[in-house]
Amino acid sequence: MELAGVLLVVSVLLVLAFILLTVSLMRLRGTTRELEVTLADESGARDRAALLLAIASAVNSSLALEEVLNVALTHAGRIMGAVAGAMYLVRSGKAEMYREASYNLTNRARGGVRKIDEEPLQTVLSVMRPLVVNLDEHTAPGLEAGGHPQHALVVPIQRSGQLMGAMELYLNAWRELSDDQADLLNGVASQAAIAIRHAQLFQAQEENALTDELTKLPNRRHLAQRFLQEMQRARRHHNAIAFLMIDLDHFKQVNDTYGHLNGDAVLAELAQILVTGARESDVCARYGGEEFALILHETTEPGARTLAERIRAKVAAATFPGGLKLTISVGVAATDEPALFTQLIDRADQALYAAKQGGRNQVRVADMKAPAPKPHSAKPEAEPV
Repeated sequence: MELAGVLLVVSVLLVLAFILLTVSLMRLRGTTRELEVTLADESGARDRAALLLAIASAVNSSLALEEVLNVALTHAGRIMGAVAGAMYLVRSGKAEMYREASYNLTNRARGGVRKIDEEPLQTVLSVMRPLVVNLDEHTAPGLEAGGHPQHALVVPIQRSGQLMGAMELYLNAWRELSDDQADLLNGVASQAAIAIRHAQLFQAQEENALTDELTKLPNRRHLAQRFLQEMQRARRHHNAIAFLMIDLDHFKQVNDTYGHLNGDAVLAELAQILVTGARESDVCARYGGEEFALILHETTEPGARTLAERIRAKVAAATFPGGLKLTISVGVAATDEPALFTQLIDRADQALYAAKQGGRNQVRVADMKAPAPKPHSAKPEAEPV
């Protein structure tokens, strides 16, 4: 009996020890899992922080708006595994967003303009947080790889409560966003908003430096930049290019008789006539004083002459501030010979001089095949109005 009692006690103790060991192991496993979760959360947070830091560094590495948009968009697309993406920005005074950057979309893909009060933006902007939305045949852009996406992850971009734009990341399949993913996308959008604002301010300063304050046309510096670009494009595509030099006849008499304020109004009005008379693709600029210039790409001599005559007639038919009737003289130079491109401005200026000498209110065309004439020494004397 004593032996049996001892065995019973030992058995009970072993059972109790096993139970205690089991409980301890379960607690240890639970603690381990909690530690693993904690470490994973900390690791994930570090990864997200590192990613946001990388994006912030990338989008703030440039003040060029187009580059900023592309960097922010491609980083966000990479995070979410998007097959394509587009960046839309709000334009002042309009309830619309315009696509300003994209990747992996076809040229002229549909959806270049998004109305704020229509899908796919309306639902997202009502809650102002990233959402996956469905696209229909009217809103889905074409993909470079073929087909159209059925879903878009839309991320609103705002700064200080002001809506600036939205990213659309196109997905092959529907997915639900986790809180971490939404937080990460909001972080990307915040960094993008700051960089976009800085780039927009820089762009505005650059445009101001290249814009004539009175007429709002490109100034002479901007004209020189655009002329260089147009020459390069004409060489690359083997196209003709033309240059028009325009002078407002008897402008000194306008200033002397009616005052400089009225003279400024006349120049501003002339600028608008030139812009509306030219083609949308042409570059119209204020060259200096009462002189203006036009760059006509892919334009031969007959086409340049026709456009110049149309503008001259339009100015002659207009009534300027103060009830004035005024005219212009125009010099035209055009060629498809790349070796002569750099002579176009001087040749157009010489043709303008000939038009002034010939009695004004006319168009003269430079003979690009003739030897370059010697520079004229002075402009003709002003005549009474």
